[in-house]
Amino acid sequence: TQRHASAQVRTAAEAPDGSVGFGSRVTIARDDHPPETIEIVGEDEADPAAGKLSWVSPVAAALIGGEPGETVEIGPRHPPSRIRILAVENDPA
Repeated sequence: TQRHASAQVRTAAEAPDGSVGFGSRVTIARDDHPPETIEIVGEDEADPAAGKLSWVSPVAAALIGGEPGETVEIGPRHPPSRIRILAVENDPA
């Protein structure tokens, strides 16, 4: 209730140079799975089954700042899980 009362509508800031940031839609490839697109959202909007990951989740945190063509590691895992960034879409609002 407190978050709802203090919430402010903001426009998504475009991440610099097409890198992944809050509000980005990111197409990724994990291991041998088909590509998937996720959106990085606030904690209250998170719905992993719908492809919406909280910006504080391990996957989103690893992706933030990344650019298409880069591979990021999610840790601490043994072996680390690797995710390749295929595309980043940032909507300047």
